[in-house]
Amino acid sequence: MRKIWDKIIAWILGIPVDKKLHFVAGFIIAAFFGLALGMKAVIVPAIFAGFIKEFFDQWTTDQWEWWDFAATCLGGLLAQSFVLLNMWWF
Repeated sequence: MRKIWDKIIAWILGIPVDKKLHFVAGFIIAAFFGLALGMKAVIVPAIFAGFIKEFFDQWTTDQWEWWDFAATCLGGLLAQSFVLLNMWWF
Protein backbone atom coordinates (compact mmCIF):
# COMPACT_ATOMS: atom_id res chain seq x y z
CA MET A 1 0.00 0.00 0.00
CA ARG A 2 2.89 2.34 0.78
CA LYS A 3 4.34 1.88 -2.72
CA ILE A 4 1.03 2.81 -4.31
CA TRP A 5 0.78 5.90 -2.12
CA ASP A 6 4.35 6.90 -3.00
CA LYS A 7 3.62 6.52 -6.73
CA ILE A 8 0.50 8.67 -6.44
CA ILE A 9 2.41 11.37 -4.56
CA ALA A 10 5.27 11.24 -7.09
CA TRP A 11 2.74 11.57 -9.93
CA ILE A 12 1.06 14.59 -8.28
CA LEU A 13 4.42 16.25 -7.60
CA GLY A 14 5.38 15.67 -11.23
CA ILE A 15 2.46 17.75 -12.50
CA PRO A 16 3.67 21.25 -13.43
CA VAL A 17 2.54 24.08 -11.15
CA ASP A 18 0.85 25.81 -14.08
CA LYS A 19 -1.49 22.83 -14.60
CA LYS A 20 -2.28 22.71 -10.88
CA LEU A 21 -3.18 26.42 -10.98
CA HIS A 22 -5.47 25.83 -13.97
CA PHE A 23 -7.14 22.99 -12.05
CA VAL A 24 -7.70 25.18 -8.99
CA ALA A 25 -8.97 28.06 -11.15
CA GLY A 26 -11.48 25.77 -12.86
CA PHE A 27 -12.66 24.50 -9.50
CA ILE A 28 -13.01 28.01 -8.03
CA ILE A 29 -14.88 29.33 -11.06
CA ALA A 30 -17.28 26.40 -11.02
CA ALA A 31 -17.73 26.59 -7.25
CA PHE A 32 -18.50 30.31 -7.46
CA PHE A 33 -21.22 29.76 -10.04
CA GLY A 34 -22.64 26.92 -7.97
CA LEU A 35 -22.57 28.64 -4.60
CA ALA A 36 -23.22 32.28 -5.49
CA LEU A 37 -25.57 31.86 -8.43
CA GLY A 38 -27.11 28.47 -7.67
CA MET A 39 -26.23 26.95 -11.04
CA LYS A 40 -26.55 23.19 -11.43
CA ALA A 41 -24.31 22.80 -14.51
CA VAL A 42 -21.25 24.44 -12.98
CA ILE A 43 -18.82 22.76 -15.35
CA VAL A 44 -20.06 24.98 -18.20
CA PRO A 45 -18.52 28.23 -16.84
CA ALA A 46 -15.25 26.37 -16.13
CA ILE A 47 -15.11 25.07 -19.71
CA PHE A 48 -15.94 28.53 -21.02
CA ALA A 49 -13.25 30.14 -18.84
CA GLY A 50 -10.65 27.59 -19.94
CA PHE A 51 -11.54 28.18 -23.58
CA ILE A 52 -11.39 31.96 -23.22
CA LYS A 53 -8.02 31.75 -21.43
CA GLU A 54 -6.50 29.53 -24.09
CA PHE A 55 -8.01 31.64 -26.87
CA PHE A 56 -6.38 34.69 -25.30
CA ASP A 57 -3.06 32.82 -25.07
CA GLN A 58 -3.37 31.81 -28.72
CA TRP A 59 -4.10 35.38 -29.71
CA THR A 60 -1.29 36.98 -27.69
CA THR A 61 1.49 34.37 -27.73
CA ASP A 62 0.36 32.05 -30.54
CA GLN A 63 0.37 29.10 -28.12
CA TRP A 64 -2.70 27.02 -27.36
CA GLU A 65 -2.12 24.58 -24.47
CA TRP A 66 -4.59 21.71 -24.55
CA TRP A 67 -3.31 20.43 -21.21
CA ASP A 68 -4.06 23.80 -19.59
CA PHE A 69 -7.56 23.68 -21.04
CA ALA A 70 -7.99 20.09 -19.81
CA ALA A 71 -6.76 20.97 -16.32
CA THR A 72 -9.25 23.85 -16.09
CA CYS A 73 -12.06 21.55 -17.22
CA LEU A 74 -11.03 18.87 -14.72
CA GLY A 75 -11.24 21.40 -11.88
CA GLY A 76 -14.74 22.25 -13.05
CA LEU A 77 -15.55 18.55 -13.28
CA LEU A 78 -14.57 18.05 -9.65
CA ALA A 79 -16.85 20.91 -8.60
CA GLN A 80 -19.59 19.46 -10.81
CA SER A 81 -19.26 16.12 -9.04
CA PHE A 82 -19.80 17.87 -5.70
CA VAL A 83 -22.93 19.54 -7.07
CA LEU A 84 -24.28 16.23 -8.34
CA LEU A 85 -23.42 14.52 -5.07
CA ASN A 86 -25.23 17.27 -3.17
CA MET A 87 -28.30 16.94 -5.43
CA TRP A 88 -28.33 13.20 -4.98
CA TRP A 89 -27.56 13.15 -1.27
CA PHE A 90 -29.99 15.84 -0.13
